[in-house]
Amino acid sequence: MTSVARRLGRAIDAATRQDDRDLRPLRFPGAFAFVGSGCLLVLEIAAGRIIAPNLGVSLYTWTSVIGVVLAGLSLGNWIGGRIADWRPGRSTLSLLYLASGVASALALALSKNLDALAAPTTWSAELQVLWLTALLFFLPSILLGTITPVIVKLSLNSLDVTGRVVGRIQAAATLGSIVGVFATGFLLISTFGTRPVVAGVALALLALAILSNPFWERQSPGAVNVALAAAVVALFTVGLAATYDSPCVKESNYYCIGIEEDSGVKILSLDTLIHGYVSLQNPAQPIYPYEKVYETVINAKYGKSRPLSSFSIGGGAFTFPRYLARYHHGHSVVAEIDKEVTDVAREQLGLVDTPAIDIIEKDARPVLRDRPKGEKYDVVLGDAFGDIAIPYHLVTREFNELVASRLKPDGLYLINIVDGVNYDFLRSYIHTLRMTFPYVVLYGVPGESGGGAQATFVVGASRLPLPNTATTIQPAQLNAFLAQRHATTLTDDHVPVDQLLAPVFRQRLHESLSGTEQTGAGG
Repeated sequence: MTSVARRLGRAIDAATRQDDRDLRPLRFPGAFAFVGSGCLLVLEIAAGRIIAPNLGVSLYTWTSVIGVVLAGLSLGNWIGGRIADWRPGRSTLSLLYLASGVASALALALSKNLDALAAPTTWSAELQVLWLTALLFFLPSILLGTITPVIVKLSLNSLDVTGRVVGRIQAAATLGSIVGVFATGFLLISTFGTRPVVAGVALALLALAILSNPFWERQSPGAVNVALAAAVVALFTVGLAATYDSPCVKESNYYCIGIEEDSGVKILSLDTLIHGYVSLQNPAQPIYPYEKVYETVINAKYGKSRPLSSFSIGGGAFTFPRYLARYHHGHSVVAEIDKEVTDVAREQLGLVDTPAIDIIEKDARPVLRDRPKGEKYDVVLGDAFGDIAIPYHLVTREFNELVASRLKPDGLYLINIVDGVNYDFLRSYIHTLRMTFPYVVLYGVPGESGGGAQATFVVGASRLPLPNTATTIQPAQLNAFLAQRHATTLTDDHVPVDQLLAPVFRQRLHESLSGTEQTGAGG
């Protein structure tokens, strides 16, 4: 072990051996800072998408990602400052870029099997998420944080211009971070997918390792060795990305979209959750249990043939809008924020564009707000809640009032809700809904156990009495349920959805990592 350490020390010393050429300033230091910092933010955005299929998307996952990256960056800046004073030089910078590229490639390799890297199930859910995030992205964040101080040191020729040099390089690094965030969130992931984006980061850093100390300008063994090492790691990275078997049919800015087929039914999944079932023989047939509850309640209220106008908050597999179009012969407006979900529904789930279904690829709240003033609906369907990933702005009192303003006098608002453990979110949601609608009913979903386990419920709201079905939770039971614990009023200014669902998140993560996860329902 000692001899290996000595050889490694001699190799590093040779690679960073300094002379006047090694200390020459970079030609474009701002460009190096720009690309390096951009790579860090690309990794940060990609990190959230990498862990989403295993852990879901919540306040806890993004808190872990942001915290880990910032902690790594802070530690890296401190280490980089020490390195810059100890051994500044092109060769040192080149090695730091090489190490960053290797660490990014390592994160790509580890991400192929996150289940094998999971922390013990005895750990809290927060620590389990933090563990996986740190395992993948803490080292790359540290190494990328070391680079800017070394660039600054190489660019300083005089103490008289320290402020200008530091400001210019820091501004370039910040601009690179901004471009990295926007490019990844708006373009890169939806175009190439998460793993190819991470591979691209690794390749960019390996290219910087060569360009920061070009072997063709400085004929030193260290520069040549770095270039050879970068080439080997680049080949490994490309091979790793090429052989990765993605579970996604398509990866959008929102989800890893998956499609499976079983016994004549196609199944749509978004990240960790099944979002829809579509019969190949009859795509308009409700199969998902909560959609059958929708069907039962609507038919009990309006009959089986009355033409109905509807607004759907979320499209998913588009099963229920197709059901309404076929059996109730009305017009449906569907607000589906994710264009890729709609495209997959067209390509693989038999969705055919028809005048009966008007699909608008925007967020549901502004779409509903901006519909023509006189347009009213018989039914508004809340179908955008993905398991415990809740769009905050669609559960508030203000949004409920918007829905009420768009319903006909006898209109019906139906929402599917996933909750468990203490059911604090469900309780708060019903409490808030009652502030807008005089009649609010809770329907159970067949096959869902409740009793503390994660389960799906359907909530109905209207200005007029709602149908009493076989799965209706009777008013006395509902009032007793609401009285069990404190209910929070959800408003645009105060909507602590993640905190209310935290027990469910912990339960779900424990079941997932222990191999006892149950299939949930989604919108």
